[in-house]
Amino acid sequence: MAGSERSERANPSLLVTQDFWIFHPAARHNDSMGKPQPPARSRWLPDPAARIWIAIVVVVILAAAAAWSFLPPPLPEMVRLGTGQPGGPYERFGEGLRKEVAEQGVELETVNTAGSMENVYLLLDGKIDVALVQSGNLSDEQAARLLSIGSVFYEPLLVVERSEWDSYHIAGGRIAIGAPGSGGNVLARGLLEDQGVRDGEPPGTELVEIAGQAAVDALLAGEVDSAILLTSFDEPWVRTLFSDPGLRVTDFTLAEAFTRHDRFLRRLIIPAGLVDLRYELPPEDLEVIATTVSLVIRPDAHKALIPLFIESSRQQLSQGGLLAAPGEFPSAHGVEAPLADEALQYFERGPSFFYRWLPISYASTATRLAIILIPLLTLMYPLFRLAGPAYRWATERRIYRWYRVLGRIERRMDAGDSAASLDPIQADLDRVDDQIRHMHVPNKYASNLFTLRMHHKLLQDRLTSLRRMAENGQ
Repeated sequence: MAGSERSERANPSLLVTQDFWIFHPAARHNDSMGKPQPPARSRWLPDPAARIWIAIVVVVILAAAAAWSFLPPPLPEMVRLGTGQPGGPYERFGEGLRKEVAEQGVELETVNTAGSMENVYLLLDGKIDVALVQSGNLSDEQAARLLSIGSVFYEPLLVVERSEWDSYHIAGGRIAIGAPGSGGNVLARGLLEDQGVRDGEPPGTELVEIAGQAAVDALLAGEVDSAILLTSFDEPWVRTLFSDPGLRVTDFTLAEAFTRHDRFLRRLIIPAGLVDLRYELPPEDLEVIATTVSLVIRPDAHKALIPLFIESSRQQLSQGGLLAAPGEFPSAHGVEAPLADEALQYFERGPSFFYRWLPISYASTATRLAIILIPLLTLMYPLFRLAGPAYRWATERRIYRWYRVLGRIERRMDAGDSAASLDPIQADLDRVDDQIRHMHVPNKYASNLFTLRMHHKLLQDRLTSLRRMAENGQ
């Protein structure tokens, strides 16, 4: 006889210890008290379906918690935009943006500054979120720490001289180059240095840091001989530059050459009559260079602000202007800082689904939910598909595991040779009967359970027959 069978004969209760009480500690506890009571239906998760669904819920919750950690923060209620000097084109553009952004439920605070250069410093210090920055004002190190949303308008550079100034070159006189800290000041200094002009060189050259109306007044008063003015044609004093006989706006014959040396510059043609159609100012086409002004954002700012500012700028600039065709701005061209991925996607494919149909605050929330739901649904689909087979396996296992117990009982019955040796087998059959009679399974698996009970009944009948034979033999 095999070793396992000898062990079972020596210790018949080993059957129960190995196969039955391992799964039912409550019954093991009651063994010393006679026939064990059936386990209560209120025991912790007796139903395999409950265990499977709880496991799925736990996995989903853990996956949701993991996805939540990657969510972007909610859209900020307040955004600070660096503009420029009060009354200037940057401030006017910022005010237009503020109204457009307010319609999307975001409050935009415009911050007046000295100009583009101060905007860059404020961005890098984290004191503002978005700013208007002139191309040509960013160093490589600064550009690497910021992101561009897109360019929004041209800013032409006009070189103006007093009519009696007979110098072929503006060098050698007093030159107005823009206000301190402004992008125009930095650009003017750079362009002059490209031609070997700086303060005191050539002799008699003096750079005067004034801009706008102050520079025009200084020209008319003879306090400066020339001026490099970075401006918008919406400024009221621009007409004075073309209409006053004491001033002369020079044709920038080297415009193309400058754009080849400095790629952030653009060559523009000011058509005759653009400033004033009635008096045909300027009287003929004028060639100038221009820089582009871009919206620049901190990399740690909320990414939903990028489509918000692009769409708001598009609404404001849809009709074009004196220097830009309708739909030309905002644009991905003419920027210095790297273009944000969200901006590139917007310019190439348009706004995403949520931003196309929902207000910005709702679109941001929907995007955040999608970040959670998409991976959860991807995870839940195979889990739900596995739930049915797992439940079927667990239910059938509850039934089929008893066949191992019944098989060992049958082997012990074959080895029994006396009525006394059959008594422990009867006790084990009674315990098994008590358990399978209190087992509940869905109707779909009821036939398997009844088959098990039938097989148990066959063993019980056989044991009764063996007991009679053993008693008659005695």
